[in-house]
Amino acid sequence: MISYSQIVSHSEPQGISFIETSNLDGETNLKIRQAHPETARLDSTQALADFTATVQCEQPNRHLYEFNGLLKEPSAKTIPLGLDQMLLRGSMLRNTNYIYGVVVYTGHETKLMKNSTKAPLKRSSIDRQTNTHILMLFMILLTLSLLSAGFNELWMRAHTDWYIGLEEAQNANFGFNFLTFLILYNNLIPISLQVTAEIVRFFQAKFIAMDVEMYHDATDTPAMARTSNLNEELGMVKYIFSDKTGTLTCNVMEFRKCTIGEIIYSAPGPNEKLEDTLLYQNLQRNHPTAGVIREFLTMLAVCHTVIPERVGDQLNYHAASPAISIEAIHKHASASHVRTPSQRAVH
Repeated sequence: MISYSQIVSHSEPQGISFIETSNLDGETNLKIRQAHPETARLDSTQALADFTATVQCEQPNRHLYEFNGLLKEPSAKTIPLGLDQMLLRGSMLRNTNYIYGVVVYTGHETKLMKNSTKAPLKRSSIDRQTNTHILMLFMILLTLSLLSAGFNELWMRAHTDWYIGLEEAQNANFGFNFLTFLILYNNLIPISLQVTAEIVRFFQAKFIAMDVEMYHDATDTPAMARTSNLNEELGMVKYIFSDKTGTLTCNVMEFRKCTIGEIIYSAPGPNEKLEDTLLYQNLQRNHPTAGVIREFLTMLAVCHTVIPERVGDQLNYHAASPAISIEAIHKHASASHVRTPSQRAVH
């Protein structure tokens, strides 16, 4: 089980590779990893077979975004290794044919295994209240059984008349009487309550799956109750706090408005072309703010994490949330054709 490796070289120019870490941190955007310039020249199996070096690194730990190490060659300088050369188990290689790497951590020493924890037991508020009430009823049952056994002992000592026929009952000890009353009062504990609650939740999960208002027609995906014992918690939700906007927007970003040179520009209407918008007209007619508009569009084309990929004659963009403005820039103003850690070509 390989979890961590250091990139030595790979198929892409300048030793660059792209990875997706959605299985690790939930982020779908592509991240750049680059082989060290000293080892990027090793682009063949023969060159790797002739290469000899020793890797010195820190002890296994659970920090996914930290790594410090050294690659020492016998007759060359020491090469530092860091996060840019790190590939974790669970990450997927994208837009790269192959890589050459060296395995550092394996088995239970991997960062993925270090971060693996046992899944917590999820219980609803009704389950917690039910367990508390059952525990209280059980304590009441024990108290009633103790009191009944005690009063029975006192009554038996006070009534010794021979005609009542209690000789055998008088020989019974306190523990026997306690167990007798415990069995008599056992109906105080609602044993069937949990079974009834699980049956109700099962049918609730079925109704949730059949709810037309929670059906996504585009992907033919109905609602799914993965944890049926949390169904009743849905009715108690008042606020939703999210650390990422993509969680609530499905990673879909739409351009609405922007302000350039104290002028507000809105997105094109449903039946309006981009050429008819005020932004496009001011840019083409050399408006006094045309230079600021070009600078604004250049910043949009450069200051982002979008990675271009050329497939034949088509240029595709990869990002966590592909924005409509990127496509507009590519079509009408400027487009990012090449992106490397040291340069970015925009035309």
